Amino acid sequence: MHSDRQKDKSLKSLPAKHVDTGMGFERLVSALQNKISNYATDVFTPLFDRIRDVTGARQYTDKYGKDDVDGIDTAYRVVADHVRLLSFAIADGAAPNNMGRGYVVRRVLRRGVRYARKYFQAEIGSFFSKILPALVEQMGEQFPELKKKEEDIREILDEEEVAFAVTLDRGEKQFEKYAALAIKGGQTKLSGADVWRLYDTFGFPEDLTKLMAEERGLTIDEAEVSVAREKAREASKAVKEAVQTFPKLNVHQIAELENSIKIPRPDSEAKYSKGDTKGKVQLIFTGSEFRKTSKELPPKTPLGLLLDKTNFYAESGGQVADSGRILIDGVAEFKVLDVQEFGGYIVHNGYLEYGEFTEGDEVICEYDELRRQPIRNNHTGTHILNHALREVLGDEVNQKGSLVDQDKLRFDFSHKSQVSLPEIKKIEDLSNKYIQQNFKTYYKDVDLDLAREIEGVRAVFGETYPNPVRVVSIGVDVDELLSNPKNPEWRNVSVEFCGGTHVDQTGIIKDLIIVEESGIAKGIRRIVAYTGDGAHQAQRNAKVFSEKLDHIDAIQFGPEKAAEIKAASVELDALTVSVLTKEELRTKFAKIQKEIVEEQKKRQKAESKTALDTVQGHFKQEENKDSKFFVGHLPISANSKAIADVMNYYKTKDKERTVYVFAGNKDEAVFHGVYVGTVSQSFSWFPVKLVFLT
Repeated sequence: MHSDRQKDKSLKSLPAKHVDTGMGFERLVSALQNKISNYATDVFTPLFDRIRDVTGARQYTDKYGKDDVDGIDTAYRVVADHVRLLSFAIADGAAPNNMGRGYVVRRVLRRGVRYARKYFQAEIGSFFSKILPALVEQMGEQFPELKKKEEDIREILDEEEVAFAVTLDRGEKQFEKYAALAIKGGQTKLSGADVWRLYDTFGFPEDLTKLMAEERGLTIDEAEVSVAREKAREASKAVKEAVQTFPKLNVHQIAELENSIKIPRPDSEAKYSKGDTKGKVQLIFTGSEFRKTSKELPPKTPLGLLLDKTNFYAESGGQVADSGRILIDGVAEFKVLDVQEFGGYIVHNGYLEYGEFTEGDEVICEYDELRRQPIRNNHTGTHILNHALREVLGDEVNQKGSLVDQDKLRFDFSHKSQVSLPEIKKIEDLSNKYIQQNFKTYYKDVDLDLAREIEGVRAVFGETYPNPVRVVSIGVDVDELLSNPKNPEWRNVSVEFCGGTHVDQTGIIKDLIIVEESGIAKGIRRIVAYTGDGAHQAQRNAKVFSEKLDHIDAIQFGPEKAAEIKAASVELDALTVSVLTKEELRTKFAKIQKEIVEEQKKRQKAESKTALDTVQGHFKQEENKDSKFFVGHLPISANSKAIADVMNYYKTKDKERTVYVFAGNKDEAVFHGVYVGTVSQSFSWFPVKLVFLT
């Protein structure tokens, strides 16, 4: 290992060079313990023992291929390898998602989950987190980040397992249908469209489907899958844009639903629960009319779907709408991109991916839980932030607006001046203290007049609330609040009127960091904050940037150091981290930058002196006393300022002599300057940058 290839394809020599023998830790252990495989060593024994305890499976026997008749040994290896990869990746900041390394984590977990259920008949939802303690006990001392982040790893593993468990059963059944049809038709492979649909509908990664297909003696054609993927994405691109501007129900259409068609308002109470629900299709809205069926509508047409029951959250109260799908397994799938409520009627806006819907069809309502979870974090975080703002800034703080989505929370409030950094620190600390106490979230519909009597209750001024109103209390049961509504202690509790979705307990939020504080109008301030994984990612980004500054600080002064601090300046401006941390980073950056500037000035002065001394030294030599010109290369860097100083000296103090000097080298750059003395025609010097061509 000799060089590191840079982004521009050039090679940079590594500070430490070595030979990669391929003999990693596990291979070395297998050799020392005289084992024929890594898995037969005591590196894996603690994990295998834990897997056996959790699943009740037979003991591991280190069989491979056809010798592993029941596949149990392979499953042991898969689960052990997967829990190690997942735990270390998550500890390193790779949160599961649909992009980059996050998608690798998600794919690995879903493949491992399916192995655990197929071969160990394990219950999915907390399987990997039950294996995790054995890994932490085994490797936590050598890798302290595992022990430090054990709880975070457990929560993420469970959250991902639960989300996949929702569709795993249905996805496996759909796979079996596709596989049976392929075999019946004499095919040796699953169609690319079927493989893509298993991913798009049920979250089955392609490599998982490939593995399942191989178990049935089938293959998949990756080129076909790629074509199906691109075809689906291109077809949905235009319709997604159209859905964003889909017509709203106007007053006449609402009256038509209520008085002419006589459709009852839907039951949406399930939006406050987790998991899928079932409902029945009532009507299909085309944007201009209501229909009972989608049969005659062109594919990918933007539509609004009305159901009798739904678990989708419609945009309201600053919280964005859910997205997801409404489907009849293997028959029809409707992609939900937006959900709006008009006069109590909930319209799911989206398009049919395939199939048809007709009035009365029973459908599965499947909102995107992995998207809603951070929305819950951010909404409960908004309540906690609102409470902390009042505690720190005073009673004049009132909510003026908010936005809660999967990435952030944004909170607008009344306040006459900028919130200072010490105040932001108090607000952050108070919010995180509330979060870390892991308070339970309570909610209840309460008579509006009675709810207004609760001491310290927060509500948006001028907002019209329903009666009864939903009261959300963090840490104290709503019934306890109502038993003595004027109790002054309730001012220490976050209590608000709110119809949004929230976490069950505040500990799920993990952390809250404020990444922006600004003014948006006279007397109105805005705070943007991150919670949960978003907050942790921002903290990791801050740590990486801080380490980059340490690296720059350690570089010996020169062009490389100057170039890197210049690039870091741009990166720091764009960095989204806690405003408190950013101030610390700015201070650290300013110190390094100041040292570089001071060193540049010092070297500039020294090089100017060296340049002038070199030329003057030439004329002081006995043989050059009567010389009227000097042409030469100066022993300095490509320093135009030093050359200018030489020119100015002879232009003002030794006007008769002519000097023509060069500075720099072919690996860097070359500057040159000329002054023609009064003995000849005089003209101003001019520095020119030359680049050597080879």
